[in-house]
Amino acid sequence: MADVPQGSSGPSASGAGQRPRAPGPRPEALLRAGAIASALFFAAGVLVVRLATGHGIDFTALALLYLATVLFLWGLQGFALRRLSLGPVSLLVFSAAVFGLLFLAGYLLVVVAGPFLASIALRFVGFVNLADLAFYLFAGMAVAGAMGCAFSTNIIYSAWSMLFAFMGVAGLYVFLGADFPAVAQVLIYVGGILVLILFAIMLTGQIGGDPSLTNAHLGLPVGALLGAGALAMLSYMAAMAPWKTVDHPKYESTAQGLGLAFLTDYLLPFEVASVVLLAALIGAVVIGLTRTENSDAGFPISRAMACSNWARL
Repeated sequence: MADVPQGSSGPSASGAGQRPRAPGPRPEALLRAGAIASALFFAAGVLVVRLATGHGIDFTALALLYLATVLFLWGLQGFALRRLSLGPVSLLVFSAAVFGLLFLAGYLLVVVAGPFLASIALRFVGFVNLADLAFYLFAGMAVAGAMGCAFSTNIIYSAWSMLFAFMGVAGLYVFLGADFPAVAQVLIYVGGILVLILFAIMLTGQIGGDPSLTNAHLGLPVGALLGAGALAMLSYMAAMAPWKTVDHPKYESTAQGLGLAFLTDYLLPFEVASVVLLAALIGAVVIGLTRTENSDAGFPISRAMACSNWARL
């Protein structure tokens, strides 16, 4: 009989019935992403404060901007600059070089190209109305964001395209004099619904495999036909609608009127809508608990795929 090494069957027997553990979250990636965001906000705050107070850019502002550059590059090293092995000293030297290039580009833009671009802009303003230009900018942002959301094959890119669509619609609300819907568009749709959609994508196990294959285009002829019909109907409505134009429009706040309407004439529909939202929230909790109880392996897989999605971004 051949000698069997002791302990050789122990690990295999104990590991046969164990499931592979899902990788935990990546705190380093989150820390570096937070460093990038903090550096951008810090640099923007320094520039805004110095220029708003009229002090200009002095040595203190340069030192603060350099620190923001170091923090930004340290955070970026975990994503786009992974191949650069930068230590503490090399990071400071590399940040100094990047900061010098940015300072030179800003100096040339402000001192050399600034007056030239300002003169061209003043001539251009005489031919184009700035309000019309801003309207077309927001309209183009809304249309481009909607097209990116509809035609992108990557569901994550589609979700990010909704950001530009929502911001463009919010700008159009401002031009219509509807201040409350514009603010609600930014706070609710951008700050709430869009973030919820992104978290739903990240935490869904079926999407975590390959995000580029989760937004397949199906039924393109039917969709093109419906899109052409909707575009024709909207064009006809825009052409036939009795638009009212005034020389000097007066914008008044609509928040007070909406608040009074919600609490007087439309109190019952307002409360019914809140009950519907509460029912949807309870249903989502029940569905989540049911799936968790029925599938023991679902949560680790979903967690692993969510972590991979965050790492891919």
